Amino acid sequence: MPSFKGRDLLLKIGDGGDPENFTTIGAARTAAMTLDNRPVDATAMDDNGVQAFAADAGVQSLQIRLDGLFKDAAAEESLRGAAFGRVSVNYQLVFPNGDSYEAAFVVRDYTRGGTHDGLETFSVTLLRSGGGTYTAA
Repeated sequence: MPSFKGRDLLLKIGDGGDPENFTTIGAARTAAMTLDNRPVDATAMDDNGVQAFAADAGVQSLQIRLDGLFKDAAAEESLRGAAFGRVSVNYQLVFPNGDSYEAAFVVRDYTRGGTHDGLETFSVTLLRSGGGTYTAA
């Protein structure tokens, strides 16, 4: 399996249109995706003390944490607007191999920063709201 360059992982934000158009916010320097499946304990008296879980029950959550570089000022404005607006917005992650994942996310936290001699950076944590769609390249 080949390795992928982190800089080629792109975060895009949707415009809410129909069909929806996605605009690149920036490229990730670091990225982490956490999928959490919280099952429902279905252990019964006759399970002989062995824990059992109900299939397809419980709550699944997806969190994405990205640190990266903005593409331009408009990209920063769109991400900042979603953060301050506390709204669910469609995002698209495009992976280096061409796979993509689209879902509605809310911004849990957003940081914007930079140094006097460097590029402006961002950090964002996105929490999925509802289901998503994974598309293989």
